[in-house]
Amino acid sequence: MKKLYIAIALLACIAFSACNDEWKDELYEQMISFKAPVDATGISNIYLRYNPDGVCSYQLPVIVSGTTDNANNLEVKIGVDNDTLDVLNIAKFLHRTDLYYRQLPETFYSLASETCHIPAGSNVQSYTIDFNFTNLDLVEKWVLPLTIEPGEGYTPNMWKGWRKALLKINLFNDYSGKYSATSMNIYMDGETTDPATISERNVSVVDENSVFFYAGTVWEEDVNRSKYKVIVTFNPGTTDESGTVSGTLTLRPGDAANEMNLQSSGTCTYEIRSNMDPVQPYLKHYYVTMQMQYNYTDFTSDPSNPIVFNARGSLVLERKINTLIPDQDQAIQW
Repeated sequence: MKKLYIAIALLACIAFSACNDEWKDELYEQMISFKAPVDATGISNIYLRYNPDGVCSYQLPVIVSGTTDNANNLEVKIGVDNDTLDVLNIAKFLHRTDLYYRQLPETFYSLASETCHIPAGSNVQSYTIDFNFTNLDLVEKWVLPLTIEPGEGYTPNMWKGWRKALLKINLFNDYSGKYSATSMNIYMDGETTDPATISERNVSVVDENSVFFYAGTVWEEDVNRSKYKVIVTFNPGTTDESGTVSGTLTLRPGDAANEMNLQSSGTCTYEIRSNMDPVQPYLKHYYVTMQMQYNYTDFTSDPSNPIVFNARGSLVLERKINTLIPDQDQAIQW
């Protein structure tokens, strides 16, 4: 019996020694993918700070999958995908063409190269995309759709969501973001009670010092929303002993024709302050408050009976910023 146990033990040792180097071999097929995960809307959000000259760059990771290191020098072809957005738009929005994702025009970006060089021994390489967002109108939802094209020496990952990168452009500056709008009251002209309000208002970038939102309670998916753009410019302010910055705002219509007849009805001001979180000391709370008074006319709901509205109150932004993360686009908790 003892000899039997010894024989079984020897056989087990031989079996394990014969297969314990399997991890050195590739267990899967190495394929090329983008690191651009999609959200529930089917696109990949990227956040880019608007610089004074409108120019910035984005580093898109290109990945070699598998269980072993890439052993070859690869030249991965990157191209613009001109087809996928059409399919996605029809699936999501049907006949509402005004809500479609728009392909970012070539005037606003350039690809550093037609290929991404991945050297042997590297499994991830950044691919540079240069942008110039001067005069980009964020009324539309802009997307840069990229694809990994077939080429020699590599295999594109054909699984859904890996070969494509549908990069949704989200610009930010010091004043953009999602504002609480519960303190902004909108009255019909001549009324002083029972105001209309909305809970939140998205405020988007125009340039380094300017943002825009839609007047009053105009729906952010209204087919006529572009006619109700209110552009707000933050004028140079002063800083008090606590570090709070305050100054004035200038309002102007985003539509040159100003069919909504936008007019400031009083002094518009802003206040910017920040403080560290008492429980999470690495977390900064950054607040922007816009105090505004303006009038506008709703001329599209019922063109034969335009309605004048008076809006007055405040919009308040809070950003939570992780000060341990050096890259601002990643430090902000979107």
